[in-house]
Amino acid sequence: MYKAYLVDDEQNVLEQLKRKPTFRECGFEIVGHTIKPEEAASEIKALTPDVVFADLKMPDISGIQLLERIKAEEVPAEFVIVCKFNELSEVRNHFLLHGFEYLIKPVIPGDLKAVLNRLSDKIAHMPPKTVFITPSTELNEILAYLQEYSAMRHTLESVGEKWNINPNTVCNLFSKHLDTTFIAYLTELRMIQADDLLINTTKPIKEVAYVSGYNDYFYFCRVFKDTHNCTPTQFRTANSKSHQKIPKAAKSGGPAR
Repeated sequence: MYKAYLVDDEQNVLEQLKRKPTFRECGFEIVGHTIKPEEAASEIKALTPDVVFADLKMPDISGIQLLERIKAEEVPAEFVIVCKFNELSEVRNHFLLHGFEYLIKPVIPGDLKAVLNRLSDKIAHMPPKTVFITPSTELNEILAYLQEYSAMRHTLESVGEKWNINPNTVCNLFSKHLDTTFIAYLTELRMIQADDLLINTTKPIKEVAYVSGYNDYFYFCRVFKDTHNCTPTQFRTANSKSHQKIPKAAKSGGPAR
Protein backbone atom coordinates (compact mmCIF):
# COMPACT_ATOMS: atom_id res chain seq x y z
CA MET A 1 0.00 0.00 0.00
CA TYR A 2 1.16 3.52 -0.79
CA LYS A 3 0.72 6.20 1.88
CA ALA A 4 -1.50 9.29 1.59
CA TYR A 5 -1.82 12.31 3.89
CA LEU A 6 -4.78 14.73 3.83
CA VAL A 7 -4.88 18.42 4.79
CA ASP A 8 -8.03 20.57 4.81
CA ASP A 9 -9.10 23.17 7.37
CA GLU A 10 -12.79 22.21 6.97
CA GLN A 11 -13.58 19.13 9.06
CA ASN A 12 -16.58 18.07 6.96
CA VAL A 13 -14.60 18.27 3.70
CA LEU A 14 -11.73 16.30 5.26
CA GLU A 15 -14.13 13.62 6.52
CA GLN A 16 -15.74 13.27 3.09
CA LEU A 17 -12.34 12.78 1.47
CA LYS A 18 -11.20 10.32 4.17
CA ARG A 19 -14.28 8.14 3.70
CA LYS A 20 -13.82 7.67 -0.04
CA PRO A 21 -13.14 3.96 -0.68
CA THR A 22 -11.24 4.94 -3.83
CA PHE A 23 -8.02 5.36 -1.85
CA ARG A 24 -7.91 1.74 -0.67
CA GLU A 25 -9.24 0.45 -3.99
CA CYS A 26 -6.28 2.08 -5.73
CA GLY A 27 -3.74 0.82 -3.20
CA PHE A 28 -3.41 3.90 -0.96
CA GLU A 29 -3.64 3.97 2.82
CA ILE A 30 -4.44 7.25 4.58
CA VAL A 31 -1.70 7.41 7.22
CA GLY A 32 -2.53 10.86 8.55
CA HIS A 33 -4.77 13.89 8.25
CA THR A 34 -5.29 17.25 9.88
CA ILE A 35 -7.49 20.35 9.87
CA LYS A 36 -4.54 22.40 11.18
CA PRO A 37 -2.35 23.20 8.16
CA GLU A 38 0.32 24.85 10.31
CA GLU A 39 0.95 21.46 11.95
CA ALA A 40 0.92 19.49 8.71
CA ALA A 41 4.55 20.05 7.70
CA SER A 42 6.02 18.35 10.78
CA GLU A 43 3.57 15.43 10.54
CA ILE A 44 4.30 14.94 6.85
CA LYS A 45 8.01 14.91 7.56
CA ALA A 46 7.53 12.29 10.27
CA LEU A 47 5.09 10.07 8.36
CA THR A 48 6.82 10.34 4.94
CA PRO A 49 3.69 9.80 2.84
CA ASP A 50 3.96 9.09 -0.88
CA VAL A 51 1.37 11.77 -1.64
CA VAL A 52 -0.18 14.75 0.14
CA PHE A 53 -3.65 16.02 -0.74
CA ALA A 54 -3.86 19.65 0.41
CA ASP A 55 -6.62 22.24 0.18
CA LEU A 56 -5.54 25.35 -1.72
CA LYS A 57 -7.15 27.98 0.51
CA MET A 58 -6.44 27.50 4.23
CA PRO A 59 -5.77 29.94 7.09
CA ASP A 60 -2.16 30.69 8.09
CA ILE A 61 -0.65 28.56 5.31
CA SER A 62 -2.07 27.73 1.88
CA GLY A 63 -1.69 24.43 0.07
CA ILE A 64 0.90 26.03 -2.23
CA GLN A 65 2.88 27.37 0.74
CA LEU A 66 2.76 23.95 2.37
CA LEU A 67 4.05 22.40 -0.84
CA GLU A 68 6.83 24.99 -0.90
CA ARG A 69 7.83 24.20 2.68
CA ILE A 70 7.81 20.42 2.15
CA LYS A 71 9.90 20.68 -1.01
CA ALA A 72 12.37 23.01 0.72
CA GLU A 73 12.86 20.33 3.39
CA GLU A 74 13.42 17.75 0.62
CA VAL A 75 10.60 15.47 1.73
CA PRO A 76 9.97 13.19 -1.29
CA ALA A 77 6.18 13.45 -1.40
CA GLU A 78 3.99 14.10 -4.43
CA PHE A 79 1.38 16.85 -4.04
CA VAL A 80 -2.21 17.07 -5.20
CA ILE A 81 -3.91 20.42 -4.62
CA VAL A 82 -7.67 20.44 -4.05
CA CYS A 83 -9.36 23.66 -5.10
CA LYS A 84 -12.53 25.29 -6.38
CA PHE A 85 -13.01 25.72 -10.12
CA ASN A 86 -12.56 29.51 -9.93
CA GLU A 87 -9.16 29.04 -8.23
CA LEU A 88 -7.52 27.26 -11.16
CA SER A 89 -5.34 30.24 -12.10
CA GLU A 90 -3.66 30.04 -8.68
CA VAL A 91 -3.04 26.32 -9.05
CA ARG A 92 -0.45 26.96 -11.74
CA ASN A 93 2.02 27.75 -8.95
CA HIS A 94 1.46 24.18 -7.78
CA PHE A 95 2.96 22.90 -11.03
CA LEU A 96 5.80 25.39 -10.98
CA LEU A 97 6.75 24.03 -7.56
CA HIS A 98 6.81 20.37 -8.64
CA GLY A 99 3.18 19.59 -7.86
CA PHE A 100 1.73 16.42 -9.37
CA GLU A 101 -1.94 17.22 -10.02
CA TYR A 102 -5.01 19.10 -8.82
CA LEU A 103 -8.61 18.12 -8.12
CA ILE A 104 -11.73 20.27 -8.26
CA LYS A 105 -14.14 20.43 -5.31
CA PRO A 106 -16.29 18.51 -4.70
CA VAL A 107 -13.91 15.63 -5.46
CA ILE A 108 -15.58 13.13 -7.78
CA PRO A 109 -14.61 9.44 -7.27
CA GLY A 110 -13.76 9.03 -10.97
CA ASP A 111 -11.37 12.00 -10.92
CA LEU A 112 -9.77 10.79 -7.68
CA LYS A 113 -9.33 7.30 -9.11
CA ALA A 114 -7.64 8.65 -12.24
CA VAL A 115 -5.19 10.70 -10.16
CA LEU A 116 -4.43 7.82 -7.78
CA ASN A 117 -3.82 5.43 -10.66
CA ARG A 118 -1.38 7.89 -12.26
CA LEU A 119 0.35 8.35 -8.91
CA SER A 120 0.61 4.61 -8.37
CA ASP A 121 2.13 4.14 -11.81
CA LYS A 122 4.60 6.97 -11.30
CA ILE A 123 5.73 5.78 -7.87
CA ALA A 124 6.08 2.18 -9.03
CA HIS A 125 8.19 3.12 -12.04
CA MET A 126 10.09 6.06 -10.58
CA PRO A 127 13.76 5.73 -11.59
CA PRO A 128 16.61 6.96 -9.42
CA LYS A 129 17.32 10.63 -9.99
CA THR A 130 20.32 11.17 -12.22
CA VAL A 131 22.38 14.22 -13.06
CA PHE A 132 23.37 15.91 -16.28
CA ILE A 133 26.80 14.97 -17.55
CA THR A 134 27.77 17.66 -20.01
CA PRO A 135 31.32 19.03 -19.59
CA SER A 136 29.89 22.38 -18.44
CA THR A 137 28.89 22.68 -14.78
CA GLU A 138 26.92 25.84 -15.55
CA LEU A 139 24.96 24.12 -18.30
CA ASN A 140 24.23 21.12 -16.09
CA GLU A 141 22.74 23.44 -13.48
CA ILE A 142 20.73 25.33 -16.09
CA LEU A 143 19.32 22.10 -17.54
CA ALA A 144 18.28 20.83 -14.12
CA TYR A 145 16.62 24.17 -13.37
CA LEU A 146 14.71 24.22 -16.66
CA GLN A 147 13.51 20.67 -16.15
CA GLU A 148 12.15 21.44 -12.69
CA TYR A 149 10.56 24.76 -13.71
CA SER A 150 9.77 24.30 -17.40
CA ALA A 151 6.40 26.07 -17.14
CA MET A 152 7.89 29.32 -15.85
CA ARG A 153 8.64 32.24 -18.14
CA HIS A 154 12.30 31.82 -19.20
CA THR A 155 14.48 33.84 -21.56
CA LEU A 156 18.18 33.79 -22.34
CA GLU A 157 18.38 37.05 -20.40
CA SER A 158 16.61 35.74 -17.28
CA VAL A 159 18.73 32.57 -17.21
CA GLY A 160 21.90 34.54 -17.83
CA GLU A 161 21.02 36.87 -14.98
CA LYS A 162 20.36 33.97 -12.61
CA TRP A 163 23.80 32.45 -13.32
CA ASN A 164 25.50 35.82 -13.74
CA ILE A 165 26.64 35.05 -17.28
CA ASN A 166 26.07 36.72 -20.64
CA PRO A 167 22.93 35.57 -22.53
CA ASN A 168 25.16 34.84 -25.54
CA THR A 169 27.15 32.48 -23.36
CA VAL A 170 23.97 30.60 -22.45
CA CYS A 171 23.13 30.34 -26.13
CA ASN A 172 26.63 29.05 -26.94
CA LEU A 173 26.48 26.42 -24.19
CA PHE A 174 23.38 24.85 -25.72
CA SER A 175 24.83 24.99 -29.19
CA LYS A 176 28.26 23.61 -28.26
CA HIS A 177 27.29 20.81 -25.87
CA LEU A 178 23.77 19.81 -26.97
CA ASP A 179 23.71 20.83 -30.62
CA THR A 180 20.40 22.61 -30.05
CA THR A 181 19.06 25.98 -28.97
CA PHE A 182 17.80 27.22 -25.63
CA ILE A 183 14.27 27.67 -27.00
CA ALA A 184 14.23 24.26 -28.71
CA TYR A 185 15.24 22.50 -25.49
CA LEU A 186 12.71 24.39 -23.35
CA THR A 187 9.99 23.70 -25.91
CA GLU A 188 10.77 19.98 -25.82
CA LEU A 189 10.48 19.91 -22.04
CA ARG A 190 7.13 21.67 -22.24
CA MET A 191 5.89 19.29 -24.89
CA ILE A 192 6.74 16.34 -22.62
CA GLN A 193 4.55 17.92 -19.94
CA ALA A 194 1.77 18.55 -22.46
CA ASP A 195 1.98 14.98 -23.80
CA ASP A 196 1.56 13.54 -20.32
CA LEU A 197 -1.43 15.73 -19.50
CA LEU A 198 -3.13 15.06 -22.83
CA ILE A 199 -2.72 11.30 -22.52
CA ASN A 200 -3.26 10.75 -18.81
CA THR A 201 -5.84 13.39 -17.88
CA THR A 202 -9.09 14.73 -19.27
CA LYS A 203 -8.13 18.35 -18.74
CA PRO A 204 -9.37 20.76 -21.43
CA ILE A 205 -6.62 21.64 -23.89
CA LYS A 206 -6.63 25.27 -22.73
CA GLU A 207 -5.74 24.05 -19.23
CA VAL A 208 -3.03 21.78 -20.63
CA ALA A 209 -1.55 24.74 -22.50
CA TYR A 210 -1.58 26.95 -19.41
CA VAL A 211 -0.07 24.36 -17.07
CA SER A 212 2.63 23.54 -19.64
CA GLY A 213 3.82 27.15 -19.74
CA TYR A 214 1.76 28.72 -22.53
CA ASN A 215 -0.57 31.60 -21.70
CA ASP A 216 -1.57 31.87 -25.36
CA TYR A 217 -3.73 28.87 -26.30
CA PHE A 218 -3.42 29.43 -30.04
CA TYR A 219 0.36 29.74 -29.86
CA PHE A 220 0.49 26.49 -27.87
CA CYS A 221 -1.56 24.72 -30.55
CA ARG A 222 0.74 26.05 -33.26
CA VAL A 223 3.89 24.92 -31.42
CA PHE A 224 2.33 21.55 -30.67
CA LYS A 225 1.42 20.97 -34.30
CA ASP A 226 4.91 22.01 -35.44
CA THR A 227 6.52 19.47 -33.10
CA HIS A 228 4.01 16.60 -33.40
CA ASN A 229 2.60 17.04 -36.91
CA CYS A 230 -0.89 16.88 -35.44
CA THR A 231 -3.15 18.96 -33.22
CA PRO A 232 -3.40 18.37 -29.45
CA THR A 233 -6.88 16.91 -29.96
CA GLN A 234 -5.63 14.49 -32.60
CA PHE A 235 -2.71 13.50 -30.37
CA ARG A 236 -5.01 12.82 -27.41
CA THR A 237 -7.34 10.72 -29.56
CA ALA A 238 -4.52 8.66 -31.07
CA ASN A 239 -2.72 7.87 -27.79
CA SER A 240 -4.08 5.69 -25.04
CA LYS A 241 -0.82 5.10 -23.15
CA SER A 242 1.96 7.48 -22.06
CA HIS A 243 4.97 7.55 -24.34
CA GLN A 244 7.32 10.35 -23.36
CA LYS A 245 10.11 11.69 -25.48
CA ILE A 246 13.47 12.46 -23.87
CA PRO A 247 15.31 15.73 -24.58
CA LYS A 248 18.76 15.38 -26.10
CA ALA A 249 20.64 15.96 -22.86
CA ALA A 250 18.76 13.12 -21.21
CA LYS A 251 19.66 10.49 -23.80
CA SER A 252 23.07 9.87 -22.28
CA GLY A 253 22.56 9.96 -18.54
CA GLY A 254 20.42 13.10 -18.49
CA PRO A 255 17.55 13.96 -16.20
CA ALA A 256 15.13 11.33 -15.01
CA ARG A 257 11.92 12.17 -13.27
